[in-house]
Amino acid sequence: MHTGPDALAPVQKRHAELFGSVASQKADLRLIRDESGIAILRTSLAQADNVLAAIALCDPQMATLDMSSSVKRLKRRL
Repeated sequence: MHTGPDALAPVQKRHAELFGSVASQKADLRLIRDESGIAILRTSLAQADNVLAAIALCDPQMATLDMSSSVKRLKRRL
């Protein structure tokens, strides 16, 4: 998995390839935290399914460990 700000780039690129640039803008992807090989990404709820598909189809491979509606709860679980 990518670390640092580069963790977001492959997901944004794949999302734009699959769903177009307008959907990518609506997804509003943001990198919240990236530590020890685990990145926390924030996205709009309307585009969550599309972002999950983009993550699953990224090259190099990435996996979704957990999802939550709040970052605070997600950090507690991870």
